[in-house]
Amino acid sequence: MKKKKNVSQITTVITTTETTAAAAITTEELSFTSVSNNNYLKWNRSFSIVAGGNGDGNDLNQISGTRGIYIDDEKQTIYIAAYNSDRIVGWKFGEKSGKIVAGGNGQGNETNQLENPSDVTVDKKNDLLIICDKGNERVVQWSRQNRTSPEIIIPTIKCTGVTIDNDGDIYVSEEETHSVKRFKQEEAEGTTVAGGQGCGEGPSQLNDPAYIYVDEQYSIYVSNKYARVTKWIKNAKEGIIIAKEQIPEPIHSWPNFPSGMAVDHFGNVYVSEPQHIQIMRWSEGSEEGYDVMNGENDEQLPHLFSGPAAISLDREGNLYVVDVYERYIMKFDVDVN
Repeated sequence: MKKKKNVSQITTVITTTETTAAAAITTEELSFTSVSNNNYLKWNRSFSIVAGGNGDGNDLNQISGTRGIYIDDEKQTIYIAAYNSDRIVGWKFGEKSGKIVAGGNGQGNETNQLENPSDVTVDKKNDLLIICDKGNERVVQWSRQNRTSPEIIIPTIKCTGVTIDNDGDIYVSEEETHSVKRFKQEEAEGTTVAGGQGCGEGPSQLNDPAYIYVDEQYSIYVSNKYARVTKWIKNAKEGIIIAKEQIPEPIHSWPNFPSGMAVDHFGNVYVSEPQHIQIMRWSEGSEEGYDVMNGENDEQLPHLFSGPAAISLDREGNLYVVDVYERYIMKFDVDVN
């Protein structure tokens, strides 16, 4: 896939926001206020850069190889799983650089080290970061009060994505078994709650699951390889296909980073399609997705993004997009008109 640069008409502004936010991969209710009466969200095409935007590198004012993000409304912070630099960075809204909050001690498998972390979420009750330490095939927790005494909470799991529900149960997507597993507190063995029937496109199967979202009814949304999303109602043995598979031709043209996923207050699913450089909206039962944002539509200059990856929504409905090629995180404000 060719990478196109954003043209000069884009003015990037670091903004400080007083809106409350919640990551799209948590179970917290997304209380979208001041949104339109439509049963879906739409956004202004202008955007601000809220993290990164200073080129490629490992300095704290740069982001490179970001895989997962979590937006904390209470602490006004974006937590960034920096895959390439083996650390989690906390980036305060409006700040010009981030701060290492986990890892950052070189690549390795010691307890205080990370290797290619691919996702992060927050256990707010216990004030912990929960991290998918993908390279070390484990899930770890780090205190947000200090960076001491990290713990391995789920060993030996080929994780890609992680989230936590309102009961404190942790959900992990696993490549090896093509499944999502739920781990109750202090539970050593997880329970398969989605997939686990081999790699495939059948209703009971997953194919390299990545990001996870769990709603208030404990339904599980799973983003799959090639921008497919399935919804698994609590205790279901099969998933409902929400977003259809977007298998590219040739197949090796799909980027090696997963499609991002966010779910809004109305139950609509938003999926980034890096191969097609767009973000699509899908509703349950819809036959076709709706093109919400086309990153490189020549009829809508300036170009919006080049490599949309992880995406997230805050409680106001604002959209955050990781552009892995431009190496920044963009914020699109919700259009209230």
